[in-house]
Amino acid sequence: MGTNPIGKGTKTIGINMSKKMAEELENRSSSMHISKSKYCKIILQQWLDSGKKLTLSE
Repeated sequence: MGTNPIGKGTKTIGINMSKKMAEELENRSSSMHISKSKYCKIILQQWLDSGKKLTLSE
């Protein structure tokens, strides 16, 4: 996964999630000494690269 300078081929998105999930992301990223944003990008890129599909249910 390459790095792009901010604004060069990037797009910012915002998401709302449960407080419990947000706190878990904070804990995991903190334990790796990286930002929440970087942690999310890493796990999302790994999922995308895997080619796996999500099964969503209500």
